[in-house]
Amino acid sequence: MRLTLGSRVRPAPDTLFRNLEGEAVLLSLSACEYFGLDEVGTRIWELLPQHESLAGVLTSVLTEFEVGAGQAEEDLLSLVAALRDKGLVQVVDR
Repeated sequence: MRLTLGSRVRPAPDTLFRNLEGEAVLLSLSACEYFGLDEVGTRIWELLPQHESLAGVLTSVLTEFEVGAGQAEEDLLSLVAALRDKGLVQVVDR
């Protein structure tokens, strides 16, 4: 499934999250695998459950960080695709 800004994404239920001084470590309990996030990735993770779609996450990222809209969208979709591929997030049906 291709991700778009209209996609609704939520953390997977078996993913543990720990914020360590602005950077996060995610642990997939099902895969027993760690995944690290930088400051922006950590903020995106925190925003996922707060927004109905990735468009809302993008809007928040653009207000909180100095980044161009095109670059922010590309990075957001790339990160979320990587998280999805590792089973750390789920795309929710509308």
